[in-house]
Amino acid sequence: MLERITIENKLRLFDAENELNIAIDARDQVVDEIEQIKQDIRRTQKKRDVAARDEDLFDDKGDQRRVALSRLRRTTAIAQLDYLDARLEWARRRLDRQRRALIVAKAKFELAKAKLVKRNNVPGASDIEIEDFEEQVADYSADVGETEEEISEAELEMKAREQNWIAESKRLQNATGGALGSRWLD
Repeated sequence: MLERITIENKLRLFDAENELNIAIDARDQVVDEIEQIKQDIRRTQKKRDVAARDEDLFDDKGDQRRVALSRLRRTTAIAQLDYLDARLEWARRRLDRQRRALIVAKAKFELAKAKLVKRNNVPGASDIEIEDFEEQVADYSADVGETEEEISEAELEMKAREQNWIAESKRLQNATGGALGSRWLD
């Protein structure tokens, strides 16, 4: 039905289409963030494994000072992994919301098209019920709102684990005179 509408009238769809593109971009940003967090997790797992290996190596050599430092490095890496796991969960919750928001944007775009077809009295438009489209938008919008509590809870958990990681990093910094444990180095 849209093919029968002039380009000038189709320009009215611009806002709804723009909102759809914004929703796609927002979802893609969270997907990219999740991939970055996964890379950070892999890198931190390697740091943890190296620290554990160093701990065993220095223990075999009887160097208890380096054993203690290796243990601190491992403990800091574990705290960072806990933080990254919580951050990943927070990002996944946000991705769920963005996917739902994308569905809302698609529904709004379809509503805008239906209104345009109705407004231009295109043949066959009389069968279109605008109320059905509006109800669909309202239902999907409610789904987006349901995710806010889960996101907030995941964010609180992430922040608590981040504080633990910061504390462990400071212990490592103090033990090494600032040579290790800096978040800027990570």
